[in-house]
Amino acid sequence: MAAGWVIGLRPLSDNSFLTHLATGRLILDTGRVPSVDPYTFTATGEPWVVQSWLVSVLYATAERLGGLDGVRVLVGVLTAVLAGLAWTLLRPVESLLPRLATAAIFLTVGAGLWAERPFMVGLICFALTALAMEDRLDPRWLVPLGWVWVNSHGSFPLGIVLLVLAALGRRLDGGSPAVELRCLRWALPGMLLGAVGPLGLRVLVFPLELLQRQDLLSTVIEWQAPTFQSTSQRMFVVQLALAIVVIARKPSYRSALIVAVFSAAALLGARNLVVASLAMLPAMAPGLAGIGRLSSLDRARPARLAGVASLAVILLLTLARVDQHDLDLGHYPVGPLTYLESAGVDTREVHLAAPDYVGNLIDYVYGPEERTFYDDRFDMFPEEVTKAHSALITGAPSLRSEMDAFDIDLVVVLSASATGQILNNDPAWRALFVDDGWVLLCRRGSDLGSTAGTC
Repeated sequence: MAAGWVIGLRPLSDNSFLTHLATGRLILDTGRVPSVDPYTFTATGEPWVVQSWLVSVLYATAERLGGLDGVRVLVGVLTAVLAGLAWTLLRPVESLLPRLATAAIFLTVGAGLWAERPFMVGLICFALTALAMEDRLDPRWLVPLGWVWVNSHGSFPLGIVLLVLAALGRRLDGGSPAVELRCLRWALPGMLLGAVGPLGLRVLVFPLELLQRQDLLSTVIEWQAPTFQSTSQRMFVVQLALAIVVIARKPSYRSALIVAVFSAAALLGARNLVVASLAMLPAMAPGLAGIGRLSSLDRARPARLAGVASLAVILLLTLARVDQHDLDLGHYPVGPLTYLESAGVDTREVHLAAPDYVGNLIDYVYGPEERTFYDDRFDMFPEEVTKAHSALITGAPSLRSEMDAFDIDLVVVLSASATGQILNNDPAWRALFVDDGWVLLCRRGSDLGSTAGTC
């Protein structure tokens, strides 16, 4: 849990988080969950399902109580709880070294893939569902848990998938799936209860509607198959190999079904890696039992000394984390955006186009002022807006006509990008500001306001 805490205390940098926090502020200010887009000038008034409104409120409340430090503490608590639940799911592994090694693999997978997103609450709900599935949590808790999960993240159907697989596997193993079916009887009403809230029934069908948008999902990196270039993704392969070995050691349809289905989902979409890593823990535990002699319940003097030393290291790492910046904006165009602000350019009047993750930063900084061209809420935007954003990202031949269609007079992109090079060499555009690999371009002759003048 201490290791999870340190992981969660990292500086905030996730682009989706920025919009979630901005939305939480808006909910606290207005007392209601928005139902239409308040941030962009390209999709103003478009219907928007704020599936994660509950976590957005948590973020904004933490910010009001303790600033961005408060948000980092909240994220640290969430990752610590998830790490603690993972350790608890491995309790059948009585030997210390196999249990510790498996937990370390899980933490390594998560260290590179966890982020300050509502997905963390979804993972905690998934872990608690697995704990109930193992008959170690009263299944009646799945009723309030279901409501929280449905209003926090769209991953809640995965809880049903887990319980169904476990029940089927138990039956194939010749046992009684009474525990799993009892969990289903409480989990399903809890999730249906999620419709009792600001979003109504729409909150239950939104994940299914999203999955039907494969044309969009296929273009989003986290929905694409993992490339296994990062340490976390490679460590998942290690965990999968270990799971196969331990299931072969103690064959079980129940464990094999869970590992097979969730691993297949992970190989199809990188966002599913952390879910599969978590789902594998209870599936691996029976096969790891009986390996080694050093019990994790022992409290020998050397173990206590090692524990004290480890906590001292954790304390030092915590202090080092706290000393870091709250917000890591290293991969955002802070220079060009600051230049526009200092030059008095009002981007409510002079439209600025930027990549989606920059749009999240604009949401965070300005809130509901309709300054954003596009952000990562890709499921919300009309097709023509998504097409224009794609042209901006790829430098497609239709780039100029797409910018014209939305009256774009300012563009900020990476200097080395195709769009940056195309517009930099276009006589109709000129570079207004260059900084840290980013270029801010303006359309020649456009009126940038009374202070900045004409481009």
